Amino acid sequence: MRLQAAETESTLVMPRLLRSPLLFGGFLLAFSLSFLFVLTSTATTAEAAAGVAQGAVVPESPRRDLPVVTNGRVLAHAQVGNRIFVGGDFTQVRETNGTTINQAYLFAYDINTGQVDPNFRPEINNVVRALEPRIDGDGLYVGGNFTRWDDSFPLRIARLNAQGDLFTGFLARASARVESIVDVGNSVYLGGDFLDVSGHSVTGLAKVARNSGAVDTRFSPQFTNLVNGSNIVRTIGATPDGSSLFALHYARQVDGQTREAVVKFNLNNNTASLSGWNIPWTAQTNQQDCQEALRDMAISPNGAFLVIAGQGGDNPPNCDSVLRYPTAGNGTVNFQWAARMYSSVFSLAVSDVAVYVGGHFCAAPRNGAPAGGVTSTFDGQAGECVVNNPNSPLNPSQIDPNGAVFRNQIAALNPNSGQALAWDPGSNNSVGVFDLTLIDRGLLAGHDNDRFNALNVGRSGFFDFQANTNDTQAPSATVTNPRNNAVVSSVGQLTGAASDNRTVVDVTVRLRNRDTGLYLNNAGNFVVSNVALTAPLTPTGLSQFTWTANVNRNTLPEGRYQVTAFSRDEFGNTSPVATSNFTISPGGGDGTCSTSLNGAGNPVVTWRAIAGVSSYVVRDGGGWVSTVENGTSFTDTSPANGSTTYTLRVRPGGVLTDIPCGTVTVGGGGGGGGGGGTVCSTSLNGAGNPVVTWTAIAGVSSYVVRDGGGWVSTVENGTSFTDTSPANGSTTYTLRVRPGGVLTDIPCGTVTVGGGGGGGGALTCSASLNAAGNPLITWTQVNGVGEYQVRDNDGWVATQTDDRYVDTNPTNGSRTYEIRYRIAGQVFDTTCTPTVNVN
Repeated sequence: MRLQAAETESTLVMPRLLRSPLLFGGFLLAFSLSFLFVLTSTATTAEAAAGVAQGAVVPESPRRDLPVVTNGRVLAHAQVGNRIFVGGDFTQVRETNGTTINQAYLFAYDINTGQVDPNFRPEINNVVRALEPRIDGDGLYVGGNFTRWDDSFPLRIARLNAQGDLFTGFLARASARVESIVDVGNSVYLGGDFLDVSGHSVTGLAKVARNSGAVDTRFSPQFTNLVNGSNIVRTIGATPDGSSLFALHYARQVDGQTREAVVKFNLNNNTASLSGWNIPWTAQTNQQDCQEALRDMAISPNGAFLVIAGQGGDNPPNCDSVLRYPTAGNGTVNFQWAARMYSSVFSLAVSDVAVYVGGHFCAAPRNGAPAGGVTSTFDGQAGECVVNNPNSPLNPSQIDPNGAVFRNQIAALNPNSGQALAWDPGSNNSVGVFDLTLIDRGLLAGHDNDRFNALNVGRSGFFDFQANTNDTQAPSATVTNPRNNAVVSSVGQLTGAASDNRTVVDVTVRLRNRDTGLYLNNAGNFVVSNVALTAPLTPTGLSQFTWTANVNRNTLPEGRYQVTAFSRDEFGNTSPVATSNFTISPGGGDGTCSTSLNGAGNPVVTWRAIAGVSSYVVRDGGGWVSTVENGTSFTDTSPANGSTTYTLRVRPGGVLTDIPCGTVTVGGGGGGGGGGGTVCSTSLNGAGNPVVTWTAIAGVSSYVVRDGGGWVSTVENGTSFTDTSPANGSTTYTLRVRPGGVLTDIPCGTVTVGGGGGGGGALTCSASLNAAGNPLITWTQVNGVGEYQVRDNDGWVATQTDDRYVDTNPTNGSRTYEIRYRIAGQVFDTTCTPTVNVN
């Protein structure tokens, strides 16, 4: 039984109807504004970790070779090593090969290959809202609404190790959702709507131990006089030097002192104390203070300033605006500029050259703001945002042309002035861009639709500095209807597909009568010139499209025809020409064929009759099965066990044609439902290594071998695995499969591995200084280990796949290096000798 969500989620709804210009203002405007103010706080962003120094604005085009989140929202991203973790309220992900998998709330992929991590498939029962990498690189923290993780029950906060396994020794438990997480110093801070953490009374902001999750009861700030229902803390972030912690919140007072919108805590020697730094939020308002509509905060890479933003009916400087504040000081601080965005802002990220802004807005500042001022002093309100039409009279770029430029729900601002930069990818989201996360390689963005810069990337986009922009790979094109060598009575539409490693921009489709040599045009007439039919593209997946061309006439004359199609990508590369030859035979069927199993478990092949054809040959993978005269079905009473594909061979007009009839599985093979009769066993081979063998399961191609420590190996389309690096002692193996999408563990037995050879071999490591004075670490590789962590004084330095590493940026002083690796679920640390002194 799946656990029900412990908390209900209210839905963020944005008004989409366009107002009549006659009603711009007055009652409808007042209603629209009041509607905005009662929106609940569900659109969540990632934690406000300090920004990244990048030196340039990220590219406008997102990568096209990554997994596609197909539904829901992406609310958080994080990078750990070479993996990108993606969290939200989605339930499905389409892999780069086009396969859709059911993976709810959280998954990970390789930043270089785009491949979904097949060994990280956690089963979580509710939304993931925050992802925070551990500062030592050894895993991450996950926050949200969840109360179950596989077979464990963490309450809304969890710690994962570097492999993505749940660390059950982390025991923090929150009473309500966790919105934001920051790992700083020796502690982890949690922000959210909870009133209790692990049995301790904590209001919206808690401090816990990095490894155990134990609550530090000395830090318990009290947030009172709340302005947004039960919502307390929205986003937290720390300055890069770890000296200050900031929290964006919905209270008027903290510890009995006025601290509106943002509160600052001084961090010193693992203690946190309330700072005198405060924002005069109410005093700086214009008509509305909008504190209850604040949505995100981000801190600059050098820690000198922070920016905050939210919703609120276009009332600058506080509402529907981005405001910059200095982080220094111990008293009242005023904003340095306010960028008017005219409509809702949900997410922020800051690099050294840009303030990235995401939301539901459709304009950004044309001009910079004077010191302490706003970017636009237009005396009015844009009110509603027409996100996809820059020329609408209701669009801010038309209402306030001197102050606004069109930007479609994602923008970049000058950090020094708030003026919009030229960067303009755009989003087609329904409600908004909910997450912006900066990493060294670029910008990760999450929203609730499928396109950034008009490119189909799903709910998560990655604007990657290292993305290839010099593409020479040709796209592909196919014709799917009518299929090649088909005999049909009529054709109303021609259909096909196109795909590319980047983006297909158009497809050229022609229909020619092979008997007359004439071409069909878009009006439904046959002409001499080789005209192309209109064939719009419809995206169906990662760089995948379908096309449809209408025939635009009641019937095609009897005869022989040919469809040709080729596609073109955004770089001008064209595909090979795809062809399909078919025949129009009035009054005939289309030769459609299918195969199913009857009650006795025998394959039944059925088809529609073809005009002029009386003899039908049924074939399987082994060749001829039977010839049926003037019939439309055949029952195979002596089929082969296993998977069999049937075809129907006919000769309409003397042309040999094979029609696919589908694949069925007969007897044996495990049945596919929960493993069926699958048998799995484990024994020791002559070398003393465990060998796990099993019978294949119909419909299952991927088998995961596990031991007591978790994942061991994934076997594709195989029935055995030899563990060449087992743990010494008694080990129980299981086989994990997902027949029909249902996770199933099949016991494979227990074996005992003798001493000496089971650990994959002992690793030895040495450290020295090279000619440049940099530490050189070398080690012996261990059989069965593909990844090694280089660590320095108990902190992560790098992850390597070979046997050497040069630390080009070491810390001065005495350094002790070690190598960490994992065998059969067990972590081993080997110290590198001797200790080296870096000057």
